[in-house]
Amino acid sequence: MSYQVLARKWRPQNFDEVVGQEHITRTLKNALELGRVAHAFLFSGPRGVGKTSVARILAKALNCANGPTPTPCNTCPACQEVTEGHSLDVLEIDGASNRGIDEVRELRENIKYLPAQGGYKVFIIDEVHMLTTPAFNALLKTLEEPPSHAVFVMATTESHKVPVTILSRCQRYDFKRLSTAQIQEHLTRLADREGWRLAPEGLQLIAQEAEGGMRDAQGLLDQVITFGGPEVSPPEIARILGVTDRSLLLQTLEALLQRRGAQILELIAQCHDHGHDLRRFYQDLLFFCRHSVIARLGPEARRLADIADQEWERLQEMARPVSLEHLFNLLTVLLKGEEELRRSPLPRLSLEILLLKLVSLEPLLDLPAWLDRLTDLENRLGQTPSQAPTAGEARPPVSPPPALAILPPTPVTEAAPSEPQPVDAARWLAFGNYVEKKGGFPLREKLNGSSFLKQDNSRLHIAPGASWRLAREGHLEQLQTLAREFFGDHIQLEFAANALPNASEPSKPAAQQLSLEEIMNLAEDIFGGIWQTEPAKEDK
Repeated sequence: MSYQVLARKWRPQNFDEVVGQEHITRTLKNALELGRVAHAFLFSGPRGVGKTSVARILAKALNCANGPTPTPCNTCPACQEVTEGHSLDVLEIDGASNRGIDEVRELRENIKYLPAQGGYKVFIIDEVHMLTTPAFNALLKTLEEPPSHAVFVMATTESHKVPVTILSRCQRYDFKRLSTAQIQEHLTRLADREGWRLAPEGLQLIAQEAEGGMRDAQGLLDQVITFGGPEVSPPEIARILGVTDRSLLLQTLEALLQRRGAQILELIAQCHDHGHDLRRFYQDLLFFCRHSVIARLGPEARRLADIADQEWERLQEMARPVSLEHLFNLLTVLLKGEEELRRSPLPRLSLEILLLKLVSLEPLLDLPAWLDRLTDLENRLGQTPSQAPTAGEARPPVSPPPALAILPPTPVTEAAPSEPQPVDAARWLAFGNYVEKKGGFPLREKLNGSSFLKQDNSRLHIAPGASWRLAREGHLEQLQTLAREFFGDHIQLEFAANALPNASEPSKPAAQQLSLEEIMNLAEDIFGGIWQTEPAKEDK
């Protein structure tokens, strides 16, 4: 007996055995039960997802001895003839080799004859989009009003090439790609029936490589068993299929996130020594980076990552300490580098350079974090040179300038209490929010960096920040008014003498300024990196 490949040996023989197309099989079963079977169907979808198999099952369901029935018996002569492929009432036509108008005319002549054994004559036209335009036009009238005993089932992988005049005369069913989990589950059943011992990780590699096609997955399983026998390890399966070892991809991604450049070079050398296609390795790494972004989104996004549970848990651990912005940046750079690697005559060198660029890629910060850093730098630039920290030293708190009251004291009304309510740093912070609410954000910015020093009866001594230099006399009056509203009529603000603005001229910077070297040290301390200056260009 000649050998039969798995795709033919285990072809589904009834609607319940079809994998992953429940939305179609249920509709067809209901149509058979209710007697509402259309005269023309169009099955569209990617390769190897069950279009022709469902067409044959429909033909058996129509011509079964118990039919029309949604559950053909597969034991009567009509069912067995359809299964074996020599039924006189089921004609399978290849649209690629019978694409002319002469073949369609011959089909129109044969459709007039009654079925030889069953109740229906079923015409299955595979790859119907290959028919010529005259052939489609010749089929129009017959397709719209065929004899009562004729049923057309047309299958195609490119439905957009089928004329709309044909589409309007058919019931269209769109087949979808199968998920990796569905293919892996079916392959597990096939391996158990055949007595093969394959690890789930190996079957998952086969299912992922099939890219949603069951026929492709069965063909790859055939290839693996032919090479390694009934028991093949996952690394051997990866080598047979030419795919990258999953553990190698996880190690590479982890080295990228942890900035270990030397380990990345070792992993690339290992991949090259084992004969892996470096371009394919890069593509697989790109998808693993995409999975890490999904893992960072949370457990609710699990179904969007087509990977094993162990790999999902590992990706969650790696992505948890990394910001989502940095992962997006990595994925963007990887996408841009794919074209460069594809065109490179030296793929290994290009891959090493691309991944080392990712290692040196600085993590991105969101806008609020940058604003906090800029505010911190602005406050530090307001210090004296003796107060400014050098690189590597701890950052001391900003010392307040001498507190000398210059504002004209505000007369306290007779109704003011003799013992004013105490003010602390928390109430001063709340006062800043009150200023923003009543006086607006620009006025609140004048208090940015200012700190509460002490309370002397009804006087609040304030150490102004760097932003206070931009204040004017009108700002002082507004703040004094808001302070009385917030703390009470008896309260008045007193700022340090050397930080108060002058009403007649813009506020001047402090008498002592930081040197360029100290500013450079501050910038390196806050923003990181190394300060570089371009060499002076020589005059020609």
